[in-house]
Amino acid sequence: MGTTTIQVEDPTKELLNELKKSFNSKTYDEVINTLARKKTKSMYGKLAKGKKISAKEMMKGLRDKNDRF
Repeated sequence: MGTTTIQVEDPTKELLNELKKSFNSKTYDEVINTLARKKTKSMYGKLAKGKKISAKEMMKGLRDKNDRF
């Protein structure tokens, strides 16, 4: 298999380093594949950041200047 180079910001690289250690991965490719294959039941928990809030409250800050989501 071939390889390629991708550009990421410094904070992203630091996060990848942390994830690499926590996943006990040998390569960044393993980290990215682990994250990409991780199943999430719902994005609600991601948007609510683990807090118990109503869907209406969560969506409140997601509208643009034209009142669209």
